[in-house]
Parts: sequence; C-alpha cells; structure tokens
Amino acid sequence: MRTYDEPIHVLFSDQPRQFIWRDRLLLVKEVQGRWSRATPWWSGQQARALRGEAVEADGADPLGEREVWRVEAGNGGHRGVYELARTVDAQDWVLQAVLD
Repeated sequence: MRTYDEPIHVLFSDQPRQFIWRDRLLLVKEVQGRWSRATPWWSGQQARALRGEAVEADGADPLGEREVWRVEAGNGGHRGVYELARTVDAQDWVLQAVLD
C-alpha cells in the first residue's frame, strides 16, 4: 500500500461515483468497503487550543471523525484500488492510499 494524503475532487451521490486525481478522471467501478475512524483526542481542536496552536475560527474541526471509502476505480484499461477519505459531513476529500 502506498499512502498519499493528496487533495482530490469527488463526485459523491450516496457513495463516491468518480474522482479526479493528478489530472486523471477515475470512475468508481465497485465500493469494496466503508468505515469511520475517529481522530485521537490529543489531535482534536480542543487539545490543540490548550497547547496554544491555531484552530479553525468557524468551529469546524478539520481533524474530526473521518469517513474512508475503499473503491475499485479506473479509466480505460487501467484499474486500481483506492482509499478516499473525508471529514464526516464535509467535502475535504483526499486520496489516502493506493493498494498494490
């Protein structure tokens, strides 16, 4: 597995339908899994504020609960398995990993 954490654009309608990564459009062929992962309490907004670090002014916690989708996607003859992630109820999608 190769990890990236690179911003991507995702067309989402109940699940990811397609995404753009490195100027390539990839169509989702199959959703292989979906899960959520919480950010450790020591990484959250309140903990960062207590340490004197900058936090979001709008109250949104960019390190909040993350939703991860493992999908098989491709274009033409190329297919691969990708992990797409975002903060729950937000549109801050990143390509988290590509599975070998």
